[in-house]
Amino acid sequence: MSKKKKTANLLEGSIGRGILVFVLPIMLGTLIQQFYVTTDAIIVGQFSGKEGLAAIDAVATLFKFPLNFMNGLAAGATIHISHHFGAGDEKKWKRAIQAACATAIVLGIVCSVAGVCFSNQLLHVMDVPEDIFTDTLAYTQIYFAGIWSMILYNMAAGILRALGDSKSPLYVLILCSLSNVVGDYLLVGVFDLGVEGAAIATVAAQIISVVCALLLLNRSMTGKQSLIERPLWGGGEHVKAMLVTGFPLALQSMLFPVANSIVQASVNSMGSDAIAAWGVCNKLDMFIWLVADAMGPALTTYVAQNLGAGHKHRVKKGVLTGTLMSMGAVAAISLVLFLGAEKMGGWFVSGEDARILIPLVVTYMQMMAPFYLFYALAEALSGACCGIGNTLPPMVATLVTICLLRVAGIWLIQPRYESMECIVWIYIVSWIAAGLTFLVMYLVLDKKRLSSKGETLRDSLQNL
Repeated sequence: MSKKKKTANLLEGSIGRGILVFVLPIMLGTLIQQFYVTTDAIIVGQFSGKEGLAAIDAVATLFKFPLNFMNGLAAGATIHISHHFGAGDEKKWKRAIQAACATAIVLGIVCSVAGVCFSNQLLHVMDVPEDIFTDTLAYTQIYFAGIWSMILYNMAAGILRALGDSKSPLYVLILCSLSNVVGDYLLVGVFDLGVEGAAIATVAAQIISVVCALLLLNRSMTGKQSLIERPLWGGGEHVKAMLVTGFPLALQSMLFPVANSIVQASVNSMGSDAIAAWGVCNKLDMFIWLVADAMGPALTTYVAQNLGAGHKHRVKKGVLTGTLMSMGAVAAISLVLFLGAEKMGGWFVSGEDARILIPLVVTYMQMMAPFYLFYALAEALSGACCGIGNTLPPMVATLVTICLLRVAGIWLIQPRYESMECIVWIYIVSWIAAGLTFLVMYLVLDKKRLSSKGETLRDSLQNL
């Protein structure tokens, strides 16, 4: 009964209210999850100076490789589980949950072991400056050692949302955020462990989150089946279905850090001031990513559940409503960033460091703020396209508009200007290209899949 109540807002009733109620906990949960990183930056910046801040920011994109790849597989699992859940096939969605968790455990351990073993080589590839190399290496190895817990948590949270429960992950992250703040203050501020203390606090908080999430997920497995009953693997057919749907999404998710790491390497070559200023911008516009990135998976779940239930008439209205919600929120945040970059930048640095870094932060932020709308458009419509069940076109579109454009800009244009302003414009152009590309893609899929006659979308999805 409780599960029906959790999904009622997505499958029936007011579309706008249903999406809003579902997406708000996702936004808040993502905000709290990213607050781990922001807290590290604030405390490390205040107690360890700009060198400590640069040590964290120099590898901020590195961890996104395994996390984004696994989040892509988790998104494939969400689509698969959401479809069966919307169709009311309890046996299949429970087996699919077991398969998803087992896959996350195995791949999470692989990522942790590989990350710790190759941290040194990865930092050399990232061209981390010598003056912060030692601190950055310590931070990287500790973070990789606990990355398995982040991978497993993200899978468990995605499954809960696939079942229509977007509130439980939020409650878990509130608890863990408090743990992270306390840990940061004690280890960095009191015991003076620097960036190592920040990494330990973040990993400990993530371990708490995954334990809580798995307990909640196991409780949701009512009836004869539970998460921990045999067979734990859940069935090879579910693993195959999730990989087929999720692998393009995993590649797509990895393209962002691939391109951004190339950009970050270019930033790193300009010295610690450029790294720190760019890092502050990344912390400030994190609110943009929180809103836009939350609407993407929310629309994926919404579209997949409604197509599984055969409610294709709700899909078009829901996609339009969700996209407009996301773009409206991003527009408001962009205005705040444009006008308040100087004041908010002071949260992360103080004294002489602020005198050097804040003017750079204001310049970069005011260049980017008017163009964040295109990113919001791309994320919302990408999520909608994935919910329809067609995950390959979004991957190709991301490859072209994000990865190739940014890499081409860094390799071909940046050497001519050698400026941070050039790097900022490379980002802006990629957002515009992605937004317009996904708009055209969704309109094409809408015409072919949502307006087709003959075979229904429900029948098509069952044959995936």
